[in-house]
Amino acid sequence: MSESTSRIPKIVWLLTPLLAVAFVGFLFFLKTVPSGDELDAVKGDAKKVLQTGVSRAKEEARKEAEKIAAKPAYDFYKLLKDSDVPVPKAEESHYKSTPKTDVAKYQYNLQAASFRTSEQADRLKVQLILENLSASIEEVSVKGTPYYRVMVGPFTDRSIMNKAQDVLANHRINAIVFKKPIK
Repeated sequence: MSESTSRIPKIVWLLTPLLAVAFVGFLFFLKTVPSGDELDAVKGDAKKVLQTGVSRAKEEARKEAEKIAAKPAYDFYKLLKDSDVPVPKAEESHYKSTPKTDVAKYQYNLQAASFRTSEQADRLKVQLILENLSASIEEVSVKGTPYYRVMVGPFTDRSIMNKAQDVLANHRINAIVFKKPIK
């Protein structure tokens, strides 16, 4: 092996003297730092500066507190103590509730899907019947084009309709609700 090829990278040759010079410079800097008694004098000056800053801050905070205290304080309960809010009588209200004895009856149907061919509608109808849902197909015409709606229902109880909707949702079918009053 020849001496001209060194195994030490050139960057090490450059960084080592640079680090040595930086260390010597740091030692000279430490020599300029004041000793213990001089350090106490510098700390004392810093304390005076801090105390004047703190006293100014306290005075500014006191002035802010005085400004806030000078503003009128609103007390919600004092303002509304003597006020009277008129409450309309139930007979005068435009809202009329359904009496408990006269329950409004509705029939609910769910549209599971709408297809252009009856074969696709039949396929979904069979799938829904296998899921114990009562399914039927309605043919409707939209702008002269026949569509085949797959309907689930009818339901008179909304909770049973919601259960059927859950079964459809499990099969990733987002159903549309049709509500008709029963006469």
